[in-house]
Amino acid sequence: MSTAGALLNRVSRQLLSGTVEERNKLASTVNDTATSVVTTYELGGFRAGIVIEVDSELMYVWEATSGTKTLVVERGYLGTTPASHSSGAIMTINPRFPKQTMLDALNADIDDLSSPANGLFQVVVADVTYNGSDRQVNLTGATNVVDLLDVRLRYTADDYPVIHQTRLQRDLPVADFPSGYAIVFDEDCMAGNLVVRYKTPFTRAASLSSDIQSLCKIPLEMEDILEMGVMIRMVGPREIKRNFTDVQGDTRRAEEVPPGAVLGSMANIMRLRRDRIIAEKAKLARQYPLTIRT
Repeated sequence: MSTAGALLNRVSRQLLSGTVEERNKLASTVNDTATSVVTTYELGGFRAGIVIEVDSELMYVWEATSGTKTLVVERGYLGTTPASHSSGAIMTINPRFPKQTMLDALNADIDDLSSPANGLFQVVVADVTYNGSDRQVNLTGATNVVDLLDVRLRYTADDYPVIHQTRLQRDLPVADFPSGYAIVFDEDCMAGNLVVRYKTPFTRAASLSSDIQSLCKIPLEMEDILEMGVMIRMVGPREIKRNFTDVQGDTRRAEEVPPGAVLGSMANIMRLRRDRIIAEKAKLARQYPLTIRT
């Protein structure tokens, strides 16, 4: 089992490639409204005008007093959410890859995996009671269904034959079909208990503590795809920063780091990510062959 935070720490380790960002620790617990924080060690590079990160919250430093090791800060900088932080929490100066930005990138990549272009999905199983006469039956508890995988009837305790002539209908009136989805029968089916398996997108990570397997429903062997996706999304905007000319013109930078070098360094990772997605898509197609009429 892996949390979103653990996955993003692995990505940071690869992106920073040994670069050490200056850190300190909170000397005591702070709530989500405090604007004065005390560090455990000497301030060092902690001064007015910098941004610090504690857990996934960014804070802007307005004032720094070295004698008392106290910082006056603006909470929730750049749209991050003010939160309580424990004594001993790590404080990082001007993080190159802020945790909240990385979490947003992770969720964007989770969404992308389930897009039609990539075609990956999680499998949900639902039990549905069928009366044997209705042509359509509500798909109980269903949300955000991509497509049906199969519908089986419990004939006996050890026999669940597939009902082949079934299909999914969506966007139905919730007054009649509470989930908005229905299974449509195009052949006669006896009354009984149905076991329905269907595709649905992966679930976003709500926070750094969200479990990738139990909450997001992404298998452990697919975590490398997420890691590569986050790397690509975090490094891409740095090419824009590299081309800023309003502060300093190109000196030796143009010769040593030519335009496009940042994106070029990610080209192999982009190819590897695409190959991994194709491999996982083929695995799902083998595990869940089409058995119904769509």
